[in-house]
Amino acid sequence: MIIHQTIKVKIYTNKKQQQLLRQYLGNVRFIWNKLLEIQEERLKNREKLLNYYELCKEITKLRQEFGFLKLSPAQTLQQIAKKLDNSIKQWRKKQQKFPKFKKKKNFDGVLIFPQGFRIEGKYLFLPKIRKVKIKDKINKKEKWKEISNNLKQVWLKEEATGFYAYLVYETETKHPPLNQNKVIGIDVGIRNTITLSNGEIFKIDKKRIEKIVKKIEKLQSVIDKKKHINDLRGIKYSKSLEKVILKQKKLFEKLRNIKEDYYHKVTAYIVKSHDYIGVENLNLNEFHIKEIKDDKKVNKRFHKLLNFTSLSKFFEKLEHKAKFYGKVLVKVNPKNTSKICSNCGFINENLRDEEVFKCPNCGFKINRDVNASINILKRTIELMTAGTQRDKGAEMVVV
Repeated sequence: MIIHQTIKVKIYTNKKQQQLLRQYLGNVRFIWNKLLEIQEERLKNREKLLNYYELCKEITKLRQEFGFLKLSPAQTLQQIAKKLDNSIKQWRKKQQKFPKFKKKKNFDGVLIFPQGFRIEGKYLFLPKIRKVKIKDKINKKEKWKEISNNLKQVWLKEEATGFYAYLVYETETKHPPLNQNKVIGIDVGIRNTITLSNGEIFKIDKKRIEKIVKKIEKLQSVIDKKKHINDLRGIKYSKSLEKVILKQKKLFEKLRNIKEDYYHKVTAYIVKSHDYIGVENLNLNEFHIKEIKDDKKVNKRFHKLLNFTSLSKFFEKLEHKAKFYGKVLVKVNPKNTSKICSNCGFINENLRDEEVFKCPNCGFKINRDVNASINILKRTIELMTAGTQRDKGAEMVVV
């Protein structure tokens, strides 16, 4: 089976290349806003919205009108037309809101190169930018040859610590036959980040996350004060303010890297060890509200942990890895998984916020999260044997 994989590497550019890349990113934002303006105008006039090919024609007109757009490779601008077209298609299917205009301050843009690139040793060659150096451990491994020979797309993005390239390449995977005895149930939460039905518990380093969050909050208060003073003095640009904003961005990036690394390692372990993986079919927004309602002593610390642990990242990585290794992800109905006794099946409606689950019916005692994960495992096995959706909210995903 041939699938697409992505690897992130840091690229080292000179000042001229940095200026060019920032110009390209600015042009991408400009094109997005212009095309969106055209689409909104047509929507107001009840006219048919432009498709991808028609949007590309509009880009050609804009390149003739605005000379600075000619600095950018045409393909990077055309990819924005494709992104906008896909966003509108998803909006029509009611899968997301209508696209919004991109502001310069909050713009998190990406340059997409679908062709015209190549890798030679430690160098990446890009249209108009020429060669940029790549420094990464992957350079010294045999896999680097596979990536270089099967490269399909290059995405460039500027982060707090510099420019990064996301290399999209094709790879072939062989999936061995699945073993129905290798089944696991997974429960997620705040106390224990990930709990497996075999009793294994994985906890993300919350203290480390909280320390970084406190630093981010302190810097935010400094940023707000500096912005207020600058507004009073009529100052539009301040070097000291830019330095503080950059410090904050670096902390956000550090926080993101901690979560990425942790969830990558945990999901790799789970997927390699099991063939059938059961999880709750959760709407994470509803999950957050449910957790808050169930715990009356909830405070600011709890809210921050909900936001900064990013459980959605765990599910994204789990689904991606299950697809890569040819495993089956089973989504079960989450109703009462934490309230049902895994020993006798009694539903405890008066469940307290305690680490140990105590069944009032049979007296069975077990870790609360392990109890929930065992119930998820049982529902997973039911779905596997039935082969169909047995109750509302259940889904068997063969990825």
